[in-house]
Amino acid sequence: MLTETQLRTATGDELRTLRSRIFEELRRRDLEGVPGEETPSPPSRKSGREVIDQKGGNGRWLKLERVKCGKPRCKKCADGVGHGPYYYLYLTNPKTGRYTSKYVGKPANITEEMRQEFGIEVEDLEV
Repeated sequence: MLTETQLRTATGDELRTLRSRIFEELRRRDLEGVPGEETPSPPSRKSGREVIDQKGGNGRWLKLERVKCGKPRCKKCADGVGHGPYYYLYLTNPKTGRYTSKYVGKPANITEEMRQEFGIEVEDLEV
């Protein structure tokens, strides 16, 4: 454990090396499934989204979400239902630790690899 003084006096290169080592260790723990070291789900920061279902962990999540477009004349959003549901893949960037999302789309777009990784049965995809 580093003290506050050690952190303040460290050079930029030393801090970048330390950050890299920390992320490598966290990634190793995520992959090995160290008990008590589960990666938390990414925060839901995007407004206008309702999470219907979520599967995954270890830095990768597949979320089924309903989305509101925000257009003033949109009937789907005005009725409160929104668009979708659509799948989004959330990933943790190993270098920065920040979350990013990738649009997957409708259930038909889920690949066999994703089904296996997230334990999704074909019947689960019929929304």
